[in-house]
Amino acid sequence: MATLARKIGKIIFFLLIMAVIGRFLGDPYGWVNHDFGYWVVQKLYGGNDAGVENVENVFFFISFIFLIVITTILYALIMRIIQRFR
Repeated sequence: MATLARKIGKIIFFLLIMAVIGRFLGDPYGWVNHDFGYWVVQKLYGGNDAGVENVENVFFFISFIFLIVITTILYALIMRIIQRFR
């Protein structure tokens, strides 16, 4: 069973990977498909209530979910590589 220090170290390592990937991804308006983003806004808020603030919120959540998925995959791969070489 992992000690508390090892668990905290893993959390810090995950957050570090997330920060690096988030820095490389940059502004979500550059890499998120605008048609997809506006489609999600239409589905969540409807046609009449799709203001600029709602669009920015949706783009943020799309980029954050993408960031979490990429970070989790990369973290799992790195942990498997570390265990294999132990």
